[in-house]
Formats: sequence, structure tokens, C-alpha cells
Amino acid sequence: MSEKVKIVAVSGPTATGKTALAVKLAALFDGEIVSVDSRQVYRYMDLGTGKDLEEYGEIPYHLIDIADPASETYNLSCFCRDAFAAIDDIRKRNKLPVLCGGTALYLDALLKGYRLPGGQLPEREKGVARSKADYEAEPSFTPPFELDPLVIGVLFDRKTVRERIEKRLDARFEAGMVEEVRKLHDIQKVPYEKLEFFGLEYREIAQYLQEKCSFEEMRQSLLDKIRQFAKRQDIFFRKIERSGQDIYWCREGKEPDPVALVKQFLAGAQLPEITFRLADVDYGKKK
Repeated sequence: MSEKVKIVAVSGPTATGKTALAVKLAALFDGEIVSVDSRQVYRYMDLGTGKDLEEYGEIPYHLIDIADPASETYNLSCFCRDAFAAIDDIRKRNKLPVLCGGTALYLDALLKGYRLPGGQLPEREKGVARSKADYEAEPSFTPPFELDPLVIGVLFDRKTVRERIEKRLDARFEAGMVEEVRKLHDIQKVPYEKLEFFGLEYREIAQYLQEKCSFEEMRQSLLDKIRQFAKRQDIFFRKIERSGQDIYWCREGKEPDPVALVKQFLAGAQLPEITFRLADVDYGKKK
């Protein structure tokens, strides 16, 4: 794989404004968005996954609303296959692929050109031990080319992220997130068990709709779990850095200037030295 394709990836923990920055960069540099989100691939799951489609305007996007939540299960193998296909399509039209999303596992696999060994595993069945990969079988996916990435992270301090998460959660409740989950079950025929499999908003609201908790109990549990999820994302991004991938963390999406970084990157100029690494931050024990 001697060919390398330049891409820009915008990532970071939840509720940090990744979509807005990715759309801005795509608009400025004639790009198209490739979603890196394990749940935005599903149709009808809009508020709970934070698709924010109104932010895209005229910017084309890929890997959103491509799977049915009732009948399909989307996984890492599907993502690698579809993401490389989308990137190939975008670059063949002389556009800039701009990856956007916070599913760090998917992003890491894509950047590393991860080959999925042993073929495709069968779907999980409740109560049945999962089959192990056959490592002598053909890989279920092999990247068709290498990526040359500029990875930009949107950074806020943890206190601000916690506040942004709560504000966004309440806004989504007001916009009808509970009704969205109700329709997924009643109209799209997604079983409660499958909704709980999707995690976070869908799991907690499914519990509420089954009258297993009050609205306030559900809201508080969901708020706590989203904040915990943001911390896990933080940990995974540290892991990505420690594996050797540079991430330019832009404070509040502004400093260092992401537009200047992309200009230098696309021009083949020397990028500035990274002065902040998430992996080097010691938050200490919570008091």
C-alpha cells in the first residue's frame, strides 16, 4: 500500500462541538464529512446520537442513516469497509475527506489501517458463548490504501465538559428525545432489548418507558453515565497518543488555529510542534 490519502479527522470527547468544527473545515477546504460514530449509522436515531444534521447545511456527509436499527447490527468491520469506501469516493472527486466523530475505537482502527483477522464473527446470541476468530481464515477487511491524517481534537476542561453535557442533555429532552425512543419501539419495532444494546440514551430511556424508573431517576442516571463515557473517551484518546498518533488538541476548537493547521497540512508544510498531549496530563484524584 504505497499510496497515501490525506484526510483531516476532528474528534474529542462528547459535547465538545466536533460537528461544528468539522463542517467549518469542510466548507473552507472543499471537503465532505465521514461520520466516525457507532450509532449515527442507524436511521431514526437522531436526538439520542446527536446527529445535528441541521449543522451540515450544504456539506455532503457519509455513514449516517445507512443501517436499520431493528434488523441490522453495525460493527467495526462494517465501519472500516464503509469508511475506506467513502474516503475513496471523496478523494476521487478531488474533495477533502473530513472525518468527524467521537467513537475512538473506530477512529483508531481506521488510522492504523487495522486488518480484522479471522473473518467475520457471527452475531452475538444471548446466553450463547461467542465463537472465537479463526486466525487462519482470510481477514474480513484489508485497507485498500494508507491514510495520511491530520488529527484535530476539540478540548475543553473537564468541568466545562460536564456542564456542556448537562445542558445538551436537557435540550435534547426538550426536543423530544423520549418520544424518539418511544417511536423506535412502537413504530420501527426495535425491541427494548435492542434499544438497551445501543447504550446510554437508548438504554436509560428504554428503562423509563418500561416503567422501571421515574423520569428524574432516568435523567440523573443518564447524566452520570454520559459523563463517565466522556472520561472513557478521554482515556482512549490518551491510548491513541501513546501508540504514536499525533493529535493537535485545540482549546475550545480555536487554539491552535485549526484552519491554519489544515492549510499547512494540505500544503505539505512542516506542522508546528505539539505542545500539549492529553496523555501527559495528570488529573489526580477527584476531591
